[in-house]
Amino acid sequence: MISNQAWKRHGCYVLGSEQYFNMPLEKSLFGCHDDWNALDHFDPTADSRLMFSQFHHLRQVYGALQDGFNLVQRGNWTYFIERPGSNGTGTEMGLWSVSRSALTGYQTVGGTFTDQVWLLYTNENTTQTYTFNCKDKNWISSPFVSGTQVKNLFSPYETYDLEVSLSSFNNDSKAPWFGCLPSITMDPFSFKALVPVAQWSTPLPVITKFVPGHDARLLTNSGDANATTVDISFQFNTAMSCNGVTQSISLNMSSSGHGSAPTITNVQCAAIQTPDPTRLSGAPSSTWSWSATLTNFPDGVLTITVNNPAPTGGNGTGVRFFPP
Repeated sequence: MISNQAWKRHGCYVLGSEQYFNMPLEKSLFGCHDDWNALDHFDPTADSRLMFSQFHHLRQVYGALQDGFNLVQRGNWTYFIERPGSNGTGTEMGLWSVSRSALTGYQTVGGTFTDQVWLLYTNENTTQTYTFNCKDKNWISSPFVSGTQVKNLFSPYETYDLEVSLSSFNNDSKAPWFGCLPSITMDPFSFKALVPVAQWSTPLPVITKFVPGHDARLLTNSGDANATTVDISFQFNTAMSCNGVTQSISLNMSSSGHGSAPTITNVQCAAIQTPDPTRLSGAPSSTWSWSATLTNFPDGVLTITVNNPAPTGGNGTGVRFFPP
């Protein structure tokens, strides 16, 4: 949503709900008192935007995620509850495991990797650890052979070693065996996409945070109505070239007629040891930051464009960022 006072003025909903039981309206009850609702909400660093960018990238790399018609349920570790107001309708809760691949003999998928992808997801609202004996019932079966090391395509990109099960991979009661996942911890409402380490694709560099923030409204320093200084920073999900980021930044000032675009000074780059937690499970977290001071900043609207900065490896990222 673009910046608009109407989103704030119409932001208080007080009619309640007869259709939905105990509808958690929460912030919608007080939205007309929150100045944030009048700001522009096309934030390029929003977790939801970063997640969908990652989804689209993975579909290009892994053909099964784009066009794989062979969806196989590998198992589920679930139970049913009845929520208040559900009128006897049960809700299934727990962990699901499926694999997705092309239908052999019927379709050909594109992408860099055309093998299957293993998907795990949960609708639990608390962190749960699932641990099972690989030689007993309820073991977590993978679509890969035992001994395979698999890696998550989503943050935090963890790896798992698949152990030997009692299920023959070739259905002949002999080795090799299907790989078993002995234990896995799932965050609330989280999901994982696992592939063999040899087929793991490095995520594209993205900007994970901008300070002072997208569509930030800043007051001029007292005593100087025409110019001021502002500290800014960009955070990335991977280490970048400090000079490469600096060179990729351009400033466009729509001023009040006093002064021109500010200048970039005091550039500093560093690794981030304790990043802010992400709001969505699987969203990329910050590992590296670029910060600087904008000097001679006049009144007006400043658009900062970050165009294809280079990571430490020297290759372009394709990142384009326009935070007004």
